[in-house]
Amino acid sequence: MNRDDVVAAMTRSDVDVMLLGREANARTVAATTRLWLAGTRVFAPGCVVVREPAAVHVLANSDDAVPAGFPVDHLYGITWNPEKLLGALTAIPGVATARRVAVDGMTPMMATLLAQAIPAAQFVDATPLLAALRAAPDPERVAGVRAAAEVARAGLAAMQARLHPGVRPRVVRGACPEAYATFGVTTPAFDAVVSRLDAHASTWLSFDEPVTARETVLLRAGALRDGWEASTARTYVAEPGGAVEQAAPETWSELLDACRPGAVVGDLRKRGAIVYGIGYGVEPWDDDHVLTAGLTCALEVQGPESVRQDVLVLTDAGAEAVT
Repeated sequence: MNRDDVVAAMTRSDVDVMLLGREANARTVAATTRLWLAGTRVFAPGCVVVREPAAVHVLANSDDAVPAGFPVDHLYGITWNPEKLLGALTAIPGVATARRVAVDGMTPMMATLLAQAIPAAQFVDATPLLAALRAAPDPERVAGVRAAAEVARAGLAAMQARLHPGVRPRVVRGACPEAYATFGVTTPAFDAVVSRLDAHASTWLSFDEPVTARETVLLRAGALRDGWEASTARTYVAEPGGAVEQAAPETWSELLDACRPGAVVGDLRKRGAIVYGIGYGVEPWDDDHVLTAGLTCALEVQGPESVRQDVLVLTDAGAEAVT
């Protein structure tokens, strides 16, 4: 997605400036990457898009997190000082005089400070604008999600291989990032999950609580590869000879078949599906969102004895599970 697409969408929505704090949204408009999970990341606008003069600005202390050729004078430094942050934001041409500013979330303090810094601005929700941008079929997205799915699958398989009675959950969890590293991937989408499944409810197992024989265990793995996300979940029984995968919930095949172009997200949810967009990260969909070919999404179905989650690529023929 290029800057011109974003600016055109802002023009259609009569938005002068977008202030984006969610990482997935910053990746959507600026192609930023996450270098690592350790360390501190400020809770502040991480990306600013200005309609006039058309420009994208990114919160970063170096150009490692942005594409090659990104202008370094469009980077503003990380700071915990609100005055310095607001000073950097309002110094961006077009911000201080903005009439309508779209945001993807604000703390109460940030809302107060921004209202003081941009007194003439009306603040609106950026979600509809971003959803419209992501609704268009994107071959790059599909390729990126497929590549991330390969990593997530490997992580889940490594966890399954370590799951047996007596094993500590930290050992099972550790197998997931170890598998990711073989792909050169060091950024999970979330910490690998090892939880006990009991009558629809899952409870995280503590790091050193040994798995008991024939215990039902839910494993989740999610990976970020080159900025694209994919995740997957399966349920296993810890048999003495190794982990045995449980059958998918009874409605899985029915709901997977229902995830096809033309389906309405709210209708799927009423039938028990957990469905949302995935790609630059988790991309929330409203109930009235209509599935179209070329999109990527996550589908999860929960049953009393098993849970299954896959990432899907939607095609004219239906849904292809890539995890």
